[in-house]
Amino acid sequence: RRLQSHRIRFIPLQQFQSVVSSLVVTQKGEFEAMRRVLNTNVDGGVKVMYALTAIKGVGRRYANIVLKKADIDFSKRAGELSHDELERIVEIIQNPLQYKIPQWFLNRQKDRTSGKYWQLVSNAVDNSLREDLDRMKKVRVHRGLRHDWNLRVRGQHTKTTGRGGRTVGVTKKNEIGEYTRVEDAEEEVCELYSVYYSSNGSSRLDLVDPSKTELTVELTGGTKTLTLTIAQNPNINNELGQTGAVLWNSSIITSEYLARRSTHGWDFSTINAIELGSGCGLVSIAMHQLGARRVVATDQARMMKLLTRNTDCNRVVQLNRNRKPPTVLLATEYVWGRAPEDPRVLAEPVGMVVISDCVYHESVAPLLVRSLVDVCKSRSDVPVVVLVGQELRSDIVHAAFVAELLEHFDVYRVPVMPSVDTNYVLYAMWLRGSHSPEHTH
Repeated sequence: RRLQSHRIRFIPLQQFQSVVSSLVVTQKGEFEAMRRVLNTNVDGGVKVMYALTAIKGVGRRYANIVLKKADIDFSKRAGELSHDELERIVEIIQNPLQYKIPQWFLNRQKDRTSGKYWQLVSNAVDNSLREDLDRMKKVRVHRGLRHDWNLRVRGQHTKTTGRGGRTVGVTKKNEIGEYTRVEDAEEEVCELYSVYYSSNGSSRLDLVDPSKTELTVELTGGTKTLTLTIAQNPNINNELGQTGAVLWNSSIITSEYLARRSTHGWDFSTINAIELGSGCGLVSIAMHQLGARRVVATDQARMMKLLTRNTDCNRVVQLNRNRKPPTVLLATEYVWGRAPEDPRVLAEPVGMVVISDCVYHESVAPLLVRSLVDVCKSRSDVPVVVLVGQELRSDIVHAAFVAELLEHFDVYRVPVMPSVDTNYVLYAMWLRGSHSPEHTH
C-alpha cells in the first residue's frame, strides 16, 4: 500500500526479459561496441542505418539505400555486423553507381574537373570543399571574394550578429575579446588533442614543399597580397637536430594571421619586433613587409647564411620620399638560454616577440621560455606581447611547453580559422602581473 501511494510502477518479469534480450548478443564475439568504418568511429550499439550517419557525407536516406543494396537487416545494430557485411557496405558507399544508385542521389554532381558523379564521404568532403573555395577565390568570382572577406554568402543580412531567440542568461568566460585564457597545461592539451586525434589529421594543410630549394609564398588577408621568395636548404634539414632550414606550415599561418591583423587595428609602424628561432625568416620578413619599424630575426649560427640571404632578398627598398623613418630588418645569432651576444638584439625597446613552430622536444622548452622572459623584462614601461604559433604533433611536448609558459606568462589562445584550429594553435601572452596591452584587444 505504501508503494502504491508513491506510484511506483512494476515491470513484469517477462517484459523485462524481452527488453534485455534485444540488447544482448547470444554468441560470444559477435558484438563490438565500436566499429571503424571509412576512418570514422561508428557506435556499435546503434541501429546500423543511424550508426552509418556518423560518417561525414552519409545521411539517413543514403544509409537506407546502401543497406537495401547490401541486403542487410535494418534491425541489426552496427556492432553485430560481420566483416563481410562491413566490406559490402563500404564497397557500395564508395561505388554507388555500380550498384544502380541513381546519379541524382549523390552529393557530387558532375564534378568540374572530371565531369563524373560520385558520393563524397569522410575526408573527401572537407578536401573537396577546400578545393572549391580555393578555386572560387583564385578566379575571383563574387562568391569566392565574399568567402575570402569572411562575409556571408547566401543572402543573409550583414548588419546583424545573426543571433536569434530570447536571451536566457549570460555565461561569463575568462576571455579578452576573442582570446580564451589558458590556465592549466593538462586541460589545454586535453582540449586541443581530443579534437586533433578525432580529426585523424584530415585537416592538416600542405602549404609548403620541403624538397625544393626555393619557394614563392603568397600571403593573403591584408590590404594587399604579399609575394615573398624564400630559399630553403633541404640538405641541412636532414641533419640531426636541424629543423629550421625549410619552411613549415605554422610559419605561413602565423604570417597570414599578422597580415589580417594589420587591417584590424594593429599598427606595425610603431612596433619593434624580435623573432626567436626564425629558420628561413618568413615571419620576420612578413612583419617587415607589413611596415614594422624594426624587426630582428634570430637563430643559431648554423642558420645565419640562409637567414641572411632571405632577409636580403626580401628587404623593402625605401626611397624615403615622405621623410618617414626607415624600417629595419636584420638577422643575427641568438642562442636560447643565454644573453644575446649581438648588442643590436636589444638595442631598442622591444614591443613584440614572435615564435613559430620552434618546440619539437620538451628539453627545448625551458631554454626558449628563459629567453622569452629575458627579452620581455628588458622593457618595463609597457608589456611586451609574445605571439607563439605551434603545430600540434606531440601532446607530451606541448604540455611541457605550455606548463613552462604558464609559470611566467598570462597565456591566451587565439582562434585563427576553423579549418586550421584542429592542427595548429596560436597563443598571445605577456609577463604575469603586467597589464594587458591595448593593441591585442
